Amino acid sequence: MDMKYTEEQKQLQDLARRYLEKECTIDFVRNLEKKDEEIGFSKEMWASFAEMGWLGLAIPEEHDGMGWGLVDQAILAMQMGRSICPSPYLSTAVIAAEAIVLGGTDDQKSELLEEIIGGEAVYAFCFQENTREFGPKTVALEAKADGDNYVINGSKMFVEFSKGADKLLVVTRTAGKVGEESGLTMFIMDSDTKGITHTHLPTMARDRQYEVKFENVTVPKSAVLGPVGDGWTILNKVVQKAAVIFSAYCAGTAEVMHEYALEFSKERVQFGRIIGQMQVIQQYLATCTIEIYGARTIVLYTAWHMDQGRDMLDYVAKTKAFTSHCVEHICDRGSQIFGGMGYIEETPTTLHLRRGKQYQLSMGGMAYWEDIVAEKMFGPVTA
Repeated sequence: MDMKYTEEQKQLQDLARRYLEKECTIDFVRNLEKKDEEIGFSKEMWASFAEMGWLGLAIPEEHDGMGWGLVDQAILAMQMGRSICPSPYLSTAVIAAEAIVLGGTDDQKSELLEEIIGGEAVYAFCFQENTREFGPKTVALEAKADGDNYVINGSKMFVEFSKGADKLLVVTRTAGKVGEESGLTMFIMDSDTKGITHTHLPTMARDRQYEVKFENVTVPKSAVLGPVGDGWTILNKVVQKAAVIFSAYCAGTAEVMHEYALEFSKERVQFGRIIGQMQVIQQYLATCTIEIYGARTIVLYTAWHMDQGRDMLDYVAKTKAFTSHCVEHICDRGSQIFGGMGYIEETPTTLHLRRGKQYQLSMGGMAYWEDIVAEKMFGPVTA
């Protein structure tokens, strides 16, 4: 693998950094947090994403996308992680788009992908159940066939941007029981379908996550995405790509937190000298530098091999577990270097500390992915 960016990738990184540094400032993100009635992201910024081609970045050219790959999405996501950009990019342009490309009918691809590319449809991903566990075996939301329709009952937790979304990508159980990977079916439906309610969940990250309840929600069979009862065959690939993108967010957030701490350590005077001259501070920042390079490298390595069509589950697991550790460790160390200032609202470190924790836990926490790594080494985890 050649780790050098192509000219197009350099341009993408440069454009994304310049745009986000200008438009997605710390004050901008804070203002979104304070507006409880807001949807949690900027529709104007979302329209700009569409104009710049970011929403169709990895959608195949035959569906009017740019036909780029996961590496390119990861490059973009690292810049979004630097600015902790609050947007439904992952749920829409990565998760929903990939699920539709892999499992959609010709009609679904023609209609739904065009809406995503044009910024006309925002998706929320309804997967996480009311449990601390993650993965296909936890799915309990029930969808029962009823003539030409399905009736859905249950709830999903920690659904990002669901109230501001136009559509929901919902993972249900149409067969089997909780604890089994089989029996899953995906549906696409409008977020305001009768019987759906959205309840805001206050989080440490202060982002927009919701509990989405389904009470006798009736959708036609045409709303099914992919095979009935065998949705995990598609969803597994989608979740792996989403995990890599969340890993890129982690790497970007860790990188900018390190920059804050390094700059501060060169200016802050304590005990009669600049704190950056102290050995312990130097060791903190040196260790963080190594971790950041490792995080960026493993993200790009895994994404590149996935773009070649290789089975990279083992590396996806290592990538998400490692970058989750990195963002937690580096944000924690950065806050410590700032001292008491690192934990007050006036400094940017608190925002990155909170959002970094969210990235760490999203799309499966470290324990979920570490279990997969362990299974590769020792066989099925039984305890």
